[in-house]
Amino acid sequence: MRIPDDFLHYLSAHEDCSEQLLFRARNLSAEDLEVSTDAEVMRIKKMVHSVLTEVHRMEAFVRLRPLGPCVLYGYLKPRHRIGEIICDFFARRNPQTIVVLGNGHESWISFNYGGKTLRKRGAKMAETLEELKSFFNCSEEGRDVKDIWQAYYDSQYSPCHKSAKSSHKRMPRRDQKAAGLRMVQNKSIVTLDDF
Repeated sequence: MRIPDDFLHYLSAHEDCSEQLLFRARNLSAEDLEVSTDAEVMRIKKMVHSVLTEVHRMEAFVRLRPLGPCVLYGYLKPRHRIGEIICDFFARRNPQTIVVLGNGHESWISFNYGGKTLRKRGAKMAETLEELKSFFNCSEEGRDVKDIWQAYYDSQYSPCHKSAKSSHKRMPRRDQKAAGLRMVQNKSIVTLDDF
């Protein structure tokens, strides 16, 4: 994975990033991170990679559900401070729709319109959704969509992937849990039609 030119943005999102480390990193370029053998620079590179990896996985693992026609929401409990990055990503993919990501402690809200993204942090996701539901008078239309998607995911289980180690190599349990996914293990051969 190549270090992006705006690596400071990702470094600042790391759970262990300090002001001192950011100050030190401001004097570095992406190329410096790629080639340096200095221990501190290598640590910075590893931290940036850790954030980029989590961003990549959450963009792939988070599943959005509708709350009426105006809001999409999904579960997200990241290790690093990437909630806003992921929420903005989904807002760009779903323009003119409010995207809410969060968990029992915090939430992120993004809205993309005309190429501009508006964002806000909120309290618990349940509280944020209740506020939006009452403001927009949204109902929980399409609630069964979650069940349909879960049936699809369950149907994708392949008995040749019985080794949990190989199954979780690219999809660690920690990241599945952070995205609110439930993986099915050791099921017999099942198809979507069976559901």
